[in-house]
Amino acid sequence: MHFKRWQRRSPAFRLASQEEHCCLCCGHRFRGNYCPRCSQKAGLGRITWRSVRNGIMDVWGLGSRSMPLSIWQLLYRPGYFIGDYISGKRQLSFPPVKMLFIIAFIYANIFYCFFPEVLKVPLEEQGEVGYKLWIRQHYSLAMLVMSVLAIIPTWVIFRKSPRHPRHTIPEGFFIQVLFQTLTITLSLLTIPLDFTQSPFSTLAYDLLIMAYYFVGYKQLFGYGIWGTLWRQVLVNICVIFSFMLLIWLFFPSMIDTVLEALDVVDYFIEYVL
Repeated sequence: MHFKRWQRRSPAFRLASQEEHCCLCCGHRFRGNYCPRCSQKAGLGRITWRSVRNGIMDVWGLGSRSMPLSIWQLLYRPGYFIGDYISGKRQLSFPPVKMLFIIAFIYANIFYCFFPEVLKVPLEEQGEVGYKLWIRQHYSLAMLVMSVLAIIPTWVIFRKSPRHPRHTIPEGFFIQVLFQTLTITLSLLTIPLDFTQSPFSTLAYDLLIMAYYFVGYKQLFGYGIWGTLWRQVLVNICVIFSFMLLIWLFFPSMIDTVLEALDVVDYFIEYVL
């Protein structure tokens, strides 16, 4: 019960400082945490080792609205966190599209550079050939495409939800971007499963992803267990067939992807439903 209340509760911001500050940047005197004239943070002094650390982190945009904190919230309160973001609490989250590309870049480089170059494990030994290899090399683009394909089905199927009724298509874009970020994060956390190369590891990963999506959709839209489940299944089916149609129309040379997608549908029906 306490954990459930914690999930629902959004992070709190510290109160504004009532101490008077003189901005070292523009010289304006003010009360609060940030200068209202130039936006510099109050209380900044001489450069320290902490300044060096923050400067290095800023290369990846990690200096403010911490990405690790956003990832943590996606893992422990996915639907509530996404709901906070689309409800207007933007300062709670690292910028979602940037976060998706950073996480996808890290993941793709682990498989495309770390395994082959450092561990001397060819991608072919992990079953990464054909279109799968292309996805590893262009992971951020592939995840963005999957996000786009899921926007309309989610918007239509969850349109009359109790918690976020009539959410808009632009909001749906950020919902899917954050869900794809969660998917890649789970992929990073389950990397050891890739070394086992067993059917059980693949099934365990698929079930983990579906469970997280179920929890996320339930928290975000507020339906019950069965109401969330059948809608989630319907969204997944729509995304699979949209992906198949996209490949069929624009990438005929990758027709094997369409056939494999059909195998995925058969697998889903036989072992999951």
